[in-house]
Amino acid sequence: MQISRTFAPIKGRALLLFSEFAVIVVGVLVALAVDEWRDNVQLTKQRTHILSNLLIDLKADRLDLEHFDERARTRWAAAEYLISLERGDSVAETEWTDSPGKAVYEISYSARIQPSEAAFLEMVSAADNVPISDNELRSKILRYYSLASDRIAVNEFISPELERFHDALESLGISPTDRDTIDVAVVLAEPRASALIRTISNTAEFSSRYLKDLRTANRDLIASIEKAIAGKRQSQ
Repeated sequence: MQISRTFAPIKGRALLLFSEFAVIVVGVLVALAVDEWRDNVQLTKQRTHILSNLLIDLKADRLDLEHFDERARTRWAAAEYLISLERGDSVAETEWTDSPGKAVYEISYSARIQPSEAAFLEMVSAADNVPISDNELRSKILRYYSLASDRIAVNEFISPELERFHDALESLGISPTDRDTIDVAVVLAEPRASALIRTISNTAEFSSRYLKDLRTANRDLIASIEKAIAGKRQSQ
């Protein structure tokens, strides 16, 4: 009995210490869990932020690509019209029939393909800290921007051709902005200008076809990102 009474206080203190230790451990675990939850919430917000910015850039790219394609098709049609005039073919009624000089103007005016990369660079710089967790979506993003980097090379063909065409017109004392007063017969009679019209026609047709896969990738990626953002909002 004496021994039991002696160890009773020790058991009480041990139980108290164990209780305090358990409370501390639970508190630490709860704190860690809360920190992890906060980190996950912040990570989700960062991922949604990147996806939202990518979506903004991609929609801007879509407008840019549509404008570029429209300009390429217009330039091709204008060049083909002038080539038909040069050959003496009977041409159907077109928007340039009453003023062939407008066709010269359309050829000389061009758009450049300029994809937006700010959000993509933000995603890449984030690296492993804020990755796009969906591997399939990340692959689509990388593929699109790889295509975009490749396809802007078309500018390297268009710009020099247009510069040479402007030089040829300038040597004839012609400004493409004159439109209605341009003597198209003089333009077509100048060998360099005539050859450039054919070259520009081929480049414009090629440009529209060359960018078709980029436009498809852009459309598919926009749909995938919109779906991913919608899924994240529903899970929050």
